Amino acid sequence: MTLKGAVFYIIFFTSVTGNFYSCPKLCICPPDFTDCKYNNFSTLPFGLDKNVTILDLSYNAFQVFPDDLNDFPSLEYLNLSFNKIDRLENGAFRRLRKLERLDLSHNMIKQWTDIGPYTFSSTQNLLFLDLSYNTLRMQPREENPLQIQSLEILRLKNCSIGLLNNKLLDGLPKLKELHLSENPIRWLLSSLSSTSLKFLDLSRCNLKEVSPKVFVNLTSLQTLYMQQNINLKSFYCDSRSLRYLDISNCNLESIPRGYLPNLNAANFHGNHFRIILKMSFVNYTNLVMLDLSYNALHVIEKEAFVGLEKIERLDLSQNTLSYLSPEVFYSNTNLQFLNLSRNYLNTVPNLSSDFLEILDLSFCEIASVDQDCLINMPRLKILNLSKNIISLLPDNFRGDNLKVLDVSLCRIKSVNNKTFALMSSLRSINLAGNRLTSASPESFAQVVSLNISDNPWRCDCSKLKNLYDWLSKTGKKLDNLYCQSPEALEGYSWVSACQKDWQPTTARSDSVWWYTTGLIITVFVILFVILTMRRMYLLKEKRLREANEARRNEEREALRRMHRMQADAREEASRNAPDPRELQRPPSYNEALLLPRLDSSHPSLSASLHSIASKHSINGSLTDVAKKSGPRRKRRRRKSDSSEGQRASRVAVVDSDTSEHEPEPRTTLESDF
Repeated sequence: MTLKGAVFYIIFFTSVTGNFYSCPKLCICPPDFTDCKYNNFSTLPFGLDKNVTILDLSYNAFQVFPDDLNDFPSLEYLNLSFNKIDRLENGAFRRLRKLERLDLSHNMIKQWTDIGPYTFSSTQNLLFLDLSYNTLRMQPREENPLQIQSLEILRLKNCSIGLLNNKLLDGLPKLKELHLSENPIRWLLSSLSSTSLKFLDLSRCNLKEVSPKVFVNLTSLQTLYMQQNINLKSFYCDSRSLRYLDISNCNLESIPRGYLPNLNAANFHGNHFRIILKMSFVNYTNLVMLDLSYNALHVIEKEAFVGLEKIERLDLSQNTLSYLSPEVFYSNTNLQFLNLSRNYLNTVPNLSSDFLEILDLSFCEIASVDQDCLINMPRLKILNLSKNIISLLPDNFRGDNLKVLDVSLCRIKSVNNKTFALMSSLRSINLAGNRLTSASPESFAQVVSLNISDNPWRCDCSKLKNLYDWLSKTGKKLDNLYCQSPEALEGYSWVSACQKDWQPTTARSDSVWWYTTGLIITVFVILFVILTMRRMYLLKEKRLREANEARRNEEREALRRMHRMQADAREEASRNAPDPRELQRPPSYNEALLLPRLDSSHPSLSASLHSIASKHSINGSLTDVAKKSGPRRKRRRRKSDSSEGQRASRVAVVDSDTSEHEPEPRTTLESDF
């Protein structure tokens, strides 16, 4: 068996026996978490780790609760939302004793009876249960199937619950949060009872009527959401424990009544309040934050906020108020922030408040400001008068502790040395977006931060010189200050329009300096480019020379190898070539007869005779050779001899012709004989 096959066998065997589990196909398995959503599973995928603690099976196709999940006793979080589960049988969670969070939202459970009465009997540690977007409809008339002793958070959003009674809270002794938003609950008539419930959400439920005693027995209730019940016109609530009430964007026509002694924050934004009667908040003794914005308030009676001794933030913006009594906030001794923006106040109201620090009067169509309008607000630090139609600020405008003044986007045409003279604490002024054409730095002697941008400045450089120098010392950016007149300088910034008049020498020297610097930099850049190009050219030539030299060396070496190979081949051929003498055989008798007669001794023959003579001299028979070599006696030829001679002469002619084309064969002693 190969190594690969052995590993596969081990993995398969251990997965079957339960000792090792790989991540199922199409799932994602980071440590301690398995994500199998969006896979259209209808049964559990094979290969899930038995020790998994977090399992997400949402957005699949489960039609029944997978009973195999009981094989995963370590599960702490299980998400089965967005499936097609239509019922929960008894014992569905019999072995999931460690389960803490269960999400079954967006399934197809159609009624409470589809949940077995003992379904959750084994979930002793379940803290969170979400059944939202299941059409459970009416509540159980008898016993609540959700008998979960440990449950703390229950979500039943958009479950088509039309009637709410106390049965829903039975068997949930530790429940802290109950989410019932988007259910068609029109009436809350029966009292709800719980000693542990702290959060209740009844928003977007189409509520029309709420009984005064509904929340009395919720002794731990701290947060109540009732927003966007558009059919609710009145609300009465008694609760000693309630801390936060949100009943915004309903159709309430009057301030909610009831006894709410511990309420800290109330949001009544977006209702139809028109009048706030006196003593409307007498039972809100601990209220700190109150939002009455975006209503239709046009009258607030003098003693409307009596009883709000601890109020710190009050929002009355986006109403239709045109008048406020100076004493309306006199009893609110802790009021620090008041928002009156987007009302119809023509002047700054002379309010009496000893602790008010922030006042917002923006977008109020204020046209005039009284010199002493802030005198009864001794602790006021921030005043926002932006986006009004104020054209003139009064001389000796008083604000003893005012530090920040925002009058931007108004219609102020001028300020003088007396405008802010009595505001010794003023440090920041925003005059952007007004109609200032000129100003003097003496008008802002104590100011640290000044914004005068977006004004139609007249660029009389001699008059703007002092203001420009003062702004330069404060470190304020001057790039956003532009001229509108005279026409020749329209659109120019202060710096570009008046630089020649303010600092001509500096401007000229600066221009020369910049020109010289630019020229030097340009020369250096050109030199650098030239040197770089020259270096590149030299490097290129060097590379070409090296390449050519290498090519020539290779060619020489190849030619040298070729010559060596040819020489070796010639030497080998000459070494193995046969001796021509060995290849030449002696002529036959007939061939010898055809050979020409030798009239004189051939060098080879003389050499042969010499060798023979020497040999015979040694043997003592040299006389015989001398006799043969002597002159022969001439004898008469017969006719046959002459014919043979002619034939021999013809053969000799032929031989002479052939001898011109063929090398003369070496003559041996045997040819003479």
